[in-house]
Amino acid sequence: MLSRIADALYWIARYMERAEDTARILDVNYYTLLEGAGGANGVGWEPLVTLTGERERFFARHEEATARAVFSFLGLDVENPSSIVQCVALARENARTIRDRISREMWEALNGLYLDVTRLDVDEVLAAGPHDFCTQVKAGAHRFLGVTDATFPRDDGWHFLAAGQALERAGMTARIVDVQYQWLAPDGATPDTDNHRWMAMLESVAAYEFYRRTYHTRIEPARVAELLVLHPHHPRSIRCSVATLREALRAIGGAGPDDYASEAERLTGRLHDGLKYDRIEDLFARGLHAFLADVLRTCRAIGEQLARTYFYYEVAT
Repeated sequence: MLSRIADALYWIARYMERAEDTARILDVNYYTLLEGAGGANGVGWEPLVTLTGERERFFARHEEATARAVFSFLGLDVENPSSIVQCVALARENARTIRDRISREMWEALNGLYLDVTRLDVDEVLAAGPHDFCTQVKAGAHRFLGVTDATFPRDDGWHFLAAGQALERAGMTARIVDVQYQWLAPDGATPDTDNHRWMAMLESVAAYEFYRRTYHTRIEPARVAELLVLHPHHPRSIRCSVATLREALRAIGGAGPDDYASEAERLTGRLHDGLKYDRIEDLFARGLHAFLADVLRTCRAIGEQLARTYFYYEVAT
């Protein structure tokens, strides 16, 4: 497979995952924060910008993290490379460059979503209710994933798609848990036990029903962290995402179960082993923030090593 094709497929998956994750976060938090005391005045909106990794860019252009400013920036701002609209546009552009390598149904699903979201403006979306816009984005992302699953061959391209989605998802979940835990339990204080806020956190990663089925108890902050970080079966937990990434990189590199073919695969295997054998009590004892910061650093390193190994080649001098 040509490196440019692998690169495009990897980034299509990352951008689509980022768009869906951002839509899910905005959908849940928009109404949760507006219902809370002071939500409309900006209290609580700042963490949404932080968890997307665009805090510096946001405050370079906005003085205050108001509901309208945050929704506009994360949803429809064409100058924010991590906004929903830009992620969909960038995924579409990558797909356009490899149009002959993806199925017609994949292109139609992605192009249709692009046409739907780029014709909107923030006032129109807010007037109609942000839920409709976020639902449209989530449904479009699900449709794209569905036709990809049904029509894309299970070759190296498939594994690059899986790697991109899993790496993006692991990083996003790590940021959500880290930022929200610091917001609800500042300076290491006892976590706020307001079930409404922890419910919103679970819903932002589609884990609320799974939590109820798994723990059969009221929502407890430690169990929320345990599910989102260490659970092996929920598809948006860090551990499950890293396991998916490890399998994709192993399929691409062709190494055996006790070996690795690249530095990206080695880093992924080391991260997975830690997630597999750690307990949530161990992570709290060492410091949850420090652990999640290390997860994010490792995810960035994996992305850099993956690109260096498969996408870019050094020029001999």
